[in-house]
Amino acid sequence: MLKAVKVRLYPTSEQKQLISSQLGGARYVYNRALALRKYAYQKFGSKIGKFALINHITKLKKREQTAWLKEIDSQAIQQSIANMDKAYQYFFKGGGYPKFKSRHHSRQGYQYPQRVKIDGNKVFLPKVGWVKMKGWRKDFDGKIKTVTVSYEAYQYHASILIDMDEQDTAIKHNSKSIGLDVGVSLMVADSSGTKIKPLDLKKELSKLRTRAKQLSRKKKGSNNRAKAKARIAKQNLRITNMRKDFLHKLSRTYSENQTVVVEDLKIKNMTKATKGTVETPVKNAKAKRGLNRVITQKSWGMFFEMLNYKLRENGGQLIKVDPKFTSQTCNKCGHVSKENRKTQDKFVCDSCGHSDNADTNAAKNILARGIHGNNASLQIAV
Repeated sequence: MLKAVKVRLYPTSEQKQLISSQLGGARYVYNRALALRKYAYQKFGSKIGKFALINHITKLKKREQTAWLKEIDSQAIQQSIANMDKAYQYFFKGGGYPKFKSRHHSRQGYQYPQRVKIDGNKVFLPKVGWVKMKGWRKDFDGKIKTVTVSYEAYQYHASILIDMDEQDTAIKHNSKSIGLDVGVSLMVADSSGTKIKPLDLKKELSKLRTRAKQLSRKKKGSNNRAKAKARIAKQNLRITNMRKDFLHKLSRTYSENQTVVVEDLKIKNMTKATKGTVETPVKNAKAKRGLNRVITQKSWGMFFEMLNYKLRENGGQLIKVDPKFTSQTCNKCGHVSKENRKTQDKFVCDSCGHSDNADTNAAKNILARGIHGNNASLQIAV
């Protein structure tokens, strides 16, 4: 089983310069390889393979203008080209076209595929040396697959991917099953009746807006503008860390169950902008943008991913079911009607009169579908 662990790095001044060189070199190689592949296809209709690109970078090291590439770890260079190749393959499968990496992006990173060592509270990074770190625990026992070094908000981190022995996974669950309904007004409502409110980030988001206004008033190229950008970057990172901490704790709580059932939501489709025409303009476009923003901030996809790997660690499982009619179906008689849901939080069945919290009722339906199948007890009203 693969597990990723993110640790904070504390490099010396000299090591910061070395890491900066590795970041710049990996970015240059990625952009150079992407440009060559794009040129070859547009000019000659041919494709340059991954290994041909690696050989090209090797030749660049012998040129005077690009001899500085010798200072960059060779395997980090190869991994940068491999990442570009993956992005290209994803494009041919229907994804977006690979973009060039900018040196002005708020987050910079590069990857080591191997040769990274850990000794206590230090990690050895090729071409950099032994760097102090915080956040590593002794129970992270396994083979190191890759290490991604990143620089964001004036902080250095390393994401370490470990191949842990799945045979040593102990059964830690409570042998219970539970259904979860994620929503906008509530983060989670489960089939046992528990309701979890979303993380309150109003204060932090207000600070972010204030600092964005301060940045807009600074003169371009000034030291004050650089300081304002740094404050925004740190605030963004703080919000990200608060959200991840909330999701980690919430997913850890529900991972104590043997089986957790959730809806198989198509989150990307839910947040797509609705386009209209000149004859039929989109109504309530502002409300739609607000809803998209709320859905994105809830981070349902990240929550499901965390829940999935934590359940596997405990010997449990995550089941995803069809979300169709879960909020309109009566959990008692199976009657389906949009009139059953009277308000955002009130559910009253038109057929049998059963009443419940709307989100709790939906969570019970989700659990039933996970146990009995997607078409369990559906009686659709005509």
